[in-house]
Amino acid sequence: MPQMSKFLLASAAVSAGTWAFVAPASNRPNAQLRGAVGAEQPASSGHPLNGASAGAVAALGACAVASARRATKQQRKADDAYGASHTSFYTDAVAKDKYDTLEEVLGEKLKDAKLTGMVNELLDACVKITEALRVNLVTVNDASNAFGDRQLTVDVIADNLLWDLAKTSKNVYEASSEEEPEIVKTNEDGQYVLCWDPLDGSSIVDNNWAVGTIIGVWDKSTGLIGATGRDQVMSIVTLYGPRTTVFITLDDGVYEFTLGDGNKWICSRDKISIKTECKIFAPANMRAAQEVEGYNNLINHYMTNKFTLRYTGGLVPDVCQQFTKGQGVFTNPTSKASPAKLRLAFEAAPFGRLVEMAGGKTSDGVSGNSVLDMKITAVDQRTALAIGSAQEVERFNQMVLEK
Repeated sequence: MPQMSKFLLASAAVSAGTWAFVAPASNRPNAQLRGAVGAEQPASSGHPLNGASAGAVAALGACAVASARRATKQQRKADDAYGASHTSFYTDAVAKDKYDTLEEVLGEKLKDAKLTGMVNELLDACVKITEALRVNLVTVNDASNAFGDRQLTVDVIADNLLWDLAKTSKNVYEASSEEEPEIVKTNEDGQYVLCWDPLDGSSIVDNNWAVGTIIGVWDKSTGLIGATGRDQVMSIVTLYGPRTTVFITLDDGVYEFTLGDGNKWICSRDKISIKTECKIFAPANMRAAQEVEGYNNLINHYMTNKFTLRYTGGLVPDVCQQFTKGQGVFTNPTSKASPAKLRLAFEAAPFGRLVEMAGGKTSDGVSGNSVLDMKITAVDQRTALAIGSAQEVERFNQMVLEK
């Protein structure tokens, strides 16, 4: 082989190897490639082959740059289906000139006047909880709940505010709190049975992370014991973060309201829909993956297929993102060493109604059936749960439950 050909091939091999290593590490391939080309040029400008080799290297550099640009464009096209990139999901909400008030929406979308009154009372309590969270420090209270857990001051405040409502409202027949899981009759002439988790996320509230209130509403005709989540007449979840938002099941779907100026609620999202497919996952109870091979395989599937991890350890923000992003899956299986912790009446059933009314799917984590079909046999009944975009809940049933 002529000496010039050998030199050109060697230069091309060295340069190509350098580009293959450095290009993926940068979002600016041009800058890296220029540096690589310069590094491979001979030090002496007097070499008789220097001009030819430099031309060949430059040509190869131009090809590599064009190839990198094409790959970037293709990736951007693929990313467009899931927001700004395949790892970030920014809002697509567009500002409106006018937002409907809570009263306007309830007047059109909730025909039961008595239930409308119940909603207004519950949201008034959530406003008071919002204000309490803004001014109270997170400290340990002297009291413990029914399970012997030390309560936080904010837990007690939120629970007391909801009990004040339940005991004074003409609409509430019976009530029960996750903190004290007993059914208490509050008004013989009341209509509804309330079950609430006053402040879900006690383990993360001291971090100043988002927490929430979860409320399930049953009619007294079914009561709670012996009923199912499908018997609920309404589900409400309030999210306390930088803003306070609440998700409510109305006659024709799920609506989001935001607490605005003067503590007035405005409708910020209407008829929320959860997509069948998703690229966001929130894996709870990951200890179970050490025992349940299917769950370990499921998490590996998410990682291999570049799903975006969005998990805080708080049930409310981890599921509510499905309403704002329009997609997602939350998984919380069980194992012998990591038993189920979620309460059916206080957490799983209310969220189940919200997600299914928004077009999502749920699994009880055992049979694979909807969590809304589980009969409530005890106030403190626990359950596993998978909830969110239908395709991923079905994948959970297949891979973890082998259903």
